[in-house]
Amino acid sequence: MSLDAWCKFGMSKRKGPTMSDLAENKREMFDGMRAYHQSEISHAHHAITMLLAISAAAGAVVLAILFPQVTPKHVQEIAWGLWVVVSVFAVTVAWTAHIKISSDHQIYARFGAEYVKTCELLGFYDPVEWSAQKTSIKTDKKIGQGKGYRKTQAIIWSFAAMLIALTLLFALLIDHLV
Repeated sequence: MSLDAWCKFGMSKRKGPTMSDLAENKREMFDGMRAYHQSEISHAHHAITMLLAISAAAGAVVLAILFPQVTPKHVQEIAWGLWVVVSVFAVTVAWTAHIKISSDHQIYARFGAEYVKTCELLGFYDPVEWSAQKTSIKTDKKIGQGKGYRKTQAIIWSFAAMLIALTLLFALLIDHLV
């Protein structure tokens, strides 16, 4: 249940959530943010691992073409087929990782917004006097609203594009040499 819905439910029963309720909700929001951030990281790791596996398989085919024990008859077709297969797999991995990371980030951002709202209700952004200075426990109200996940997605797309470009260059080279 979202904080807004929970507060409305709680308001009908009493004047509002207690400090204990808010502290518990704050912890729940933080744990949710952590879980979805870890999920974003896991999706990136899985995508990079799959792209590395694709590059290893493509590398094996390239080595088999460049240093054959017996030269295959259809080297050009194999090189172009390699480019097509690598392109399809790389785009599929990058696209699905992009979607999964975006989806996780939306939930992460929602948890971040509710975390900030709970901290506001707890007074963590209110100024307090500390050693003759006014300060607040928390100052950042953009928790979970960053764009770092976009950089992760760009890294994955870059890796996929590099694989596609290298296999394309290999196919063009084989076409030129044969």
